[in-house]
Amino acid sequence: MSTAPNPVRPAALLRGSLGGGVSGATLSAFITGIVLERVPLILLSLGLPLVYGVLLFLAGMPRRAREAAVVPHVALAKIESLRAGGTETGDVPVDLVITIAPGYEPSFRTGITHHVNLVDLPRYRTGDILVVEYPPDRPWQAKVVPPPTAEWERRVADAVVQPAPESSLVQEPPEGWGYAFFAFAGLLLGAAIVLGLFRVELFRPEPAEPPSSSSSSTATVGPRESAPDTEELRAIIESLARRAEIPADRIPDLVRQATSTLAVGWPRTWQITVVRAPDTVTVRITATGPGGSASLVVPPR
Repeated sequence: MSTAPNPVRPAALLRGSLGGGVSGATLSAFITGIVLERVPLILLSLGLPLVYGVLLFLAGMPRRAREAAVVPHVALAKIESLRAGGTETGDVPVDLVITIAPGYEPSFRTGITHHVNLVDLPRYRTGDILVVEYPPDRPWQAKVVPPPTAEWERRVADAVVQPAPESSLVQEPPEGWGYAFFAFAGLLLGAAIVLGLFRVELFRPEPAEPPSSSSSSTATVGPRESAPDTEELRAIIESLARRAEIPADRIPDLVRQATSTLAVGWPRTWQITVVRAPDTVTVRITATGPGGSASLVVPPR
């Protein structure tokens, strides 16, 4: 029996690329949904592999039906080695390497897993003869026949199966590097599609907060026997406004509001603070005198 691996079929390459694409799109959509806080996108990423699994199952139904219609071969087999695995139930998985003797062609080896009840485990020993059945085109899917018919039981009692050479071992052909390449390419493509759809929102720069600057100027009126007259007060405020770089059209408002609103006795200290934003200029004027401090904010415009 030939043990050469089968060439990778186009259907297998397509399955690999689709599986990789679904995996890449799922992972990319899930991360993108979290970053953008899009709940529908997160739900889509969770549902995509489920839909793909259902479609894959439906697409494989004709193949499984054809395989089920194949009449299996029944043959004697000899246990070459066995290894029991662990379990939490009553059935123990036992890995068997067996020599199958079809009778009409040379014997060959293969590996199978057979579940044995813990009570019956001592009945399986190296060198024992079993009855197995397997699809002729997939001998690595052989399974033990429990229990065989009376005719096969008589054959088991009289059979002598010579060990097949280890070089005759048959197993399921690997998918190969072509399958891996297409799966990886699909993974990258699926992730790239999702990132491409949301690239504007993902890579949009955060709006920078407009820089703000402030400047303040202070002038002090020395002790006098009387408060400064209107002209002197106007000159003090205009000087402060120019040092704080307040637009000239705002100065009359400052003078009018400062002289009519701020009442702290005899103001000795005047301070102007300007906060500039891209669209507005906010001006605060503070006066301090014997009666305390008072301030006002000139509405921006």
